[in-house]
Amino acid sequence: MCIRDRYQRAVDILKSYVNSECVELFSSDIIKKDLDEFKCVFSPEKLQALDDTQLLSTIFFSSGDNTNTLCYWLEMKGNIRENFGSIAGGSSYKFGLFQNKTSGVWLSGYSQNPVELTVDEALTIGRTIRDALVIGATIIRDAKLETIEDYEHLDDILKEKVGEKYYELGWIHKYFSMIYSDKLSGFHSAEWQKHVLRALKIKPSEKTYVRSGQISMIQNLSGWYYKQFLDVFKSRFGEVRQFIRLGCSDSTKSYADEWKKKGVVGFGYPNTGNLTELAIKTRIDRATIRRELEKNYTFSDKKTASRIAGELFRFYNSDSNTVFVIMNGETLIACADEIGTYTYNLESDMPHQKPANWKLVFDVGEKLPEKPEGLRTICYPFSKSENLSFLYERYYYGRVKSECIKDNDKSNIDYEKGINFYTKIDSSFERNRIMFGAPGTGKSFNLNEDAKKLLGNNYETNLERVTFHPDYSFANFVGTYKPVPIKDNGKDSITYAYVPGPFMRVYVKALKNSRTNLIQPFLLLIEEINRANVAAVFGDIFQLLDRGFDNVSEYPIHASEDIKNYLANELGGKPSDYSRLKIPDNMFIWASMNSADQGVFPMDTAFKRRWSFTYLGIDDGDKEIRGKYVYLGGKEKQKIEWNSLRKAINEFLANENINEDKQLGPYFISKNILIVDTDEIDSDTFCEVFKHKVLMYLFEDVARQKRSKLFANSKFGYTRYSKICKAFDEQGIEIFHNDIQADVIRIESISSELDNNLVHMDN
Repeated sequence: MCIRDRYQRAVDILKSYVNSECVELFSSDIIKKDLDEFKCVFSPEKLQALDDTQLLSTIFFSSGDNTNTLCYWLEMKGNIRENFGSIAGGSSYKFGLFQNKTSGVWLSGYSQNPVELTVDEALTIGRTIRDALVIGATIIRDAKLETIEDYEHLDDILKEKVGEKYYELGWIHKYFSMIYSDKLSGFHSAEWQKHVLRALKIKPSEKTYVRSGQISMIQNLSGWYYKQFLDVFKSRFGEVRQFIRLGCSDSTKSYADEWKKKGVVGFGYPNTGNLTELAIKTRIDRATIRRELEKNYTFSDKKTASRIAGELFRFYNSDSNTVFVIMNGETLIACADEIGTYTYNLESDMPHQKPANWKLVFDVGEKLPEKPEGLRTICYPFSKSENLSFLYERYYYGRVKSECIKDNDKSNIDYEKGINFYTKIDSSFERNRIMFGAPGTGKSFNLNEDAKKLLGNNYETNLERVTFHPDYSFANFVGTYKPVPIKDNGKDSITYAYVPGPFMRVYVKALKNSRTNLIQPFLLLIEEINRANVAAVFGDIFQLLDRGFDNVSEYPIHASEDIKNYLANELGGKPSDYSRLKIPDNMFIWASMNSADQGVFPMDTAFKRRWSFTYLGIDDGDKEIRGKYVYLGGKEKQKIEWNSLRKAINEFLANENINEDKQLGPYFISKNILIVDTDEIDSDTFCEVFKHKVLMYLFEDVARQKRSKLFANSKFGYTRYSKICKAFDEQGIEIFHNDIQADVIRIESISSELDNNLVHMDN
């Protein structure tokens, strides 16, 4: 790829993001107005014309009114500070000259070693700095800056003519960049310049003005001013990232899997104790930690203790802009970001821990391109250019060439046609819907029948069903990287690939369909939604459930690099095209919920309000089982209606203040058993199911505290489930409380006929 193409690619990355996110750019009129004002007041010609009475008070901080000084405008003036790159921080010594407000003495040097100056000495330094500004601005004005070579030459000339002492100072660079905003960028620090270029896949130069030129070339191609460029860049890539190597093993084992499972990163040396508790007693710094290490561990020399103390201190101070590169020796394991607050875990051999998002898992055996850094260290910041460029590429863009699980049927997808989240598909059904009620009320059945109505002939292809359980996770639901078997040169091998979960599979199908001329609905049906921790399973997908009037997600979320790469692989385009996720209006998410089950997870109000709830009453849908009868009770056969028995038990439970959601729905016993061609239910099958499902449910779950009353007439007692089953075989419904027996409809009794037959046989 030629140099020009690299810079155009960087522009395309940012503009694609702007288009996909509908980013509004800061007003160029305001920027131009501020630039014109600054140039009018502090042009090189104006600075050159300053005499000795004006020079110091016009350029530098002094004991007088500072609001009209060049240094104040560059560092403190509102719009200038916000719109043209900040140089805030540090002391006034960074300007090379300033006047102490209290004493009136002019100072130079450094805060640790200040130099007091006479007025004449101050004027001499002031003239030198003024001349550096004027000379530098003139050089930049006359320079032809179209290529990287041009900027290389510019850096060399500025270094020579402006002087090595001044030319790389942030405030001087800012002055030059405001005077010639078309030639230099508004990024004034080396770390920000390198961050921008690496994030945009461009290798940064080691020279300040070349890096500034590299960014300026991107800005010019984009047509944006610095402020506009910065807003877009920060929204897409965030603040400066520090990539730090973090070893994940000690002499006994690797802790990578443990950390990943718990969502943390860690550091050893447990005997130092809790650093948070230590911080309450004293100031936490490298020296403090070294003393704790030396108290509790033996080191070969003080240098080693100091090194480890520094690394633990670095770990302790890591923040949300830190990216830990988890490594085992030379082998890359993963990247972890979103670093949280320090905790001390007594149960771990790596007790110094921080919550972290395991963002990227590297391929098995993958290593850094340059000679590894910090192999003999635990927590070490990367500095080699090739390694950092590689890490930026993988962190922000993922596995461009990864072995993703693919949908091979893409023949009907028009990749030139953009994703259409608002397909205008019409449906009377709610997009997010939960059906709930007592066990056996037919929640799954009703949802399935509605699914057939919604999907029509596409029922088999456009429906995916999943059942939640306590161990179900975000990785199961949305997707994650997993080991996947592949053929490598004809040999069986293992690689890591992104494997989508049911949400992502349905999501991709819906997005693919949005590009076609035949829009269809797609349904994700979740059974037993509250048997999993929905907050953990949905994660940030939860935000997408909040749909607007058009049934499209009202608040998009940022996609992980893994997801962006997967979507680009499935839908075409670049990963950056899929920076944000929204649920389209042709994707439906329905669920069933039974709050009566034991071991279910509660749902918070924020989650609930994003769903439409449909309640199935305890007797809704019992029409099909009315009049269905079964024979119970051994020799003393009882011909009873199942629906009548169910309602009698429910009435008893209700009178005992047991909620409706724990009572028996019409289909607590399967329809396959209850709904038969005749009105007679197979008694043997029914009795077995009744004992092992109904009686067990009543005994263990619903009436645990009411057993003595519910099973009051069981001839073998009520304390053991097996005895109740034995009594039911012989007594039928007569094991229950008299109120239940009284409410049951006995269709007819044949006990007298049986008794007569027995009498005749005895005779």
